[in-house]
Amino acid sequence: MTSRDYFKGKRIAMIGLGPHGEMIDDARFLIKSGALLSIYDLRSEARLKSHLVFLRSVGLANYVCGSIPADDLLDMDMIILSHEYPRNSLFLKQAQEKGVTIEYPETLFFKLSPPLTLVGVMGSCGKATVLSMLAPLLESVCESPSDHEAPAQSCFVVDPEARGGILSFLKKARNGDIMLMRMTGLMMKELYGMRISPQVSVFTTVPSPAMYDESPFEILSYQTYNNFIVASDEVIDATRVYKFDSKAKMLRTKATMVPSEWDFKGRSHDRDNAALALQVARLFKVPEEKIQEILEAWKPLKGRLELVKKIKSTEFYNDTASVSPDATIAGMRSLSTDKDLVLIFGGAQSGSDYKAFSEVLPKYAHTMILLPGSGTIRHRKMLQGLDGMEVLSVPSIEEAVLLAREKIHTGDKVLFSPGFDAGGFDVSRKERGERFVRAVRSL
Repeated sequence: MTSRDYFKGKRIAMIGLGPHGEMIDDARFLIKSGALLSIYDLRSEARLKSHLVFLRSVGLANYVCGSIPADDLLDMDMIILSHEYPRNSLFLKQAQEKGVTIEYPETLFFKLSPPLTLVGVMGSCGKATVLSMLAPLLESVCESPSDHEAPAQSCFVVDPEARGGILSFLKKARNGDIMLMRMTGLMMKELYGMRISPQVSVFTTVPSPAMYDESPFEILSYQTYNNFIVASDEVIDATRVYKFDSKAKMLRTKATMVPSEWDFKGRSHDRDNAALALQVARLFKVPEEKIQEILEAWKPLKGRLELVKKIKSTEFYNDTASVSPDATIAGMRSLSTDKDLVLIFGGAQSGSDYKAFSEVLPKYAHTMILLPGSGTIRHRKMLQGLDGMEVLSVPSIEEAVLLAREKIHTGDKVLFSPGFDAGGFDVSRKERGERFVRAVRSL
């Protein structure tokens, strides 16, 4: 049975289109496969207008904006969730009791796809950067040897925060193809529940507590002796602390693995990430000259320690992708030389532990400006009690930028690294980053 045959005639509810329409391509694939698709999203129709116009043009017949009626879901054969919606959402309770199948696009894909080689990139920060380096390296493995021959295997890149549509890969996937996936905490838990471990597990850092249930390395439970773990000394040493006995081969990486003579454009933490990509590329037998070519052509990603503007002697950096204290610590370490940062921080609760962050923060920043959000509220008392630094609060990103300019000293850097997820006025990390960039460029 083909994937199109599987979906044909099925009544499917898709809950959420993603902050930037990440589910659009999956919705299109389902419609084209003959599924009777209904879309539900808590955002208004006006907010989703461009997405809905496109989907109606390819055959979408039913959608509901502004609410998710639980009764509607009882008549469905399947419910597919966007990542914003957990399985324990109240509107799913009746459907769960009735036994309606509930999936995320990734979990459904793995249930229907042929066996693939899964390369999973995990950790509390740095995943998108490693993915951006690894994707062209693994795609080079799958290049056709000539214009007249089909490649022996394909490489599919899955990033839950990017358009692409993992379900649409079902029509192309063949036994032995490569899937490179940036694995969020949600997907780590979901795949662990499905008894799936990546054959090649790449750790940028030790996963934060919000990304697992019992152990940061539980996702490796189903690896076998011919599988691999690629990580730094810090991560591999942590497997011993957590008493995780791995069956897979452990490959340690260091920033010095990237030859100093290579024209690699990146900061110190980027070299750590490049070492991970380099090690994985060698596993897949990518020629050394090809690795050098691709890593030298790599450019730092937007929203990840992105230099926005330099005003006199002060540099303003956009690190909006930071949603954990570990990510903010990594950013501060990369930029700070001696307590020369003004940090703009705060947002929606993400479930992380901020104790270690509060202990190291005064080493890097002399001023912290707090943004509103549920996470900020929860940790405000602890942060305001820090010795040796000034902690201030503002109602918006725009006012934070203006206040930061008042607090800078000669040679300082202003770092927008929220350490929490987006919330409130900002529906996504990308949107809040764009607000910061606009505010800085208007100075």
